[in-house]
Amino acid sequence: MNTVGRLLVMEKNCASMNMALDEAILIAQKELPTPTLRFYDWETPAFSFGYFQDIPKEVDVEVCRKEGIQLVKRMTGGGTVVHGWDLTYSLILPRHPGEVTVSETYQSICNCLVKAFINLGITAYCFGSKTNVKQSTQNICLTNPAEHDVMCNDKKLAGVSVRRNRNGIMFQGYISLDMPPETILKHVSKHTDVQQMLREKTSAVNIDGRFIKRKTLIQAITETFDLEITFNPDNISLSEMDHAERLVNTKYGTEAWNFNSQ
Repeated sequence: MNTVGRLLVMEKNCASMNMALDEAILIAQKELPTPTLRFYDWETPAFSFGYFQDIPKEVDVEVCRKEGIQLVKRMTGGGTVVHGWDLTYSLILPRHPGEVTVSETYQSICNCLVKAFINLGITAYCFGSKTNVKQSTQNICLTNPAEHDVMCNDKKLAGVSVRRNRNGIMFQGYISLDMPPETILKHVSKHTDVQQMLREKTSAVNIDGRFIKRKTLIQAITETFDLEITFNPDNISLSEMDHAERLVNTKYGTEAWNFNSQ
């Protein structure tokens, strides 16, 4: 019998609120364990950075601010992700005895995504299931595939970062829906060689004449998302929203969290 979970399709938020909502849902697993699949969007262009990244070393902070690009550090690991042209999601699962490994769960997630892409006419596969692409040494998620990441034409379409504690496991994932414009990509790194690599090695769902709407992609994913969990449409709880607002003020919206090296 399938476990019952929540499907949250949310509107645009600022970068700090997006990260705060994910953590609030993760924390809520302690009192009310509920698998939650959340799709969300960004009110302005944003770069999110892995927990161990030093943002000022990666990008020119002042230039990004002048260009209206929000910068936020995730509680998950991994590299830099460009937001505003992607479909972002989080999968948050409560811990339980007998749970499968993080790697096995991520493989299942990506297999589901591949099915969704194929149903939309996109030839996709998981990294490692086909001839491997040479990995980049740069910490830019779009150009650096890891095992099970979703690929198309040897370029990365979707990736994920993970954080777990005693109460839950959180997967923060993104799917490259549209290609960000050059005016954004040139600010992803201070290094010109990385900027050039981004131009050459990035891809998106909506290239080569395709035009798939965000809503259509969400529907395709939810129809193929088979983790022995039934995700029913729902809303964020008031307690989770209150907690997220506190986290914006005390964590994700602060200089201390975003710009102090961990």
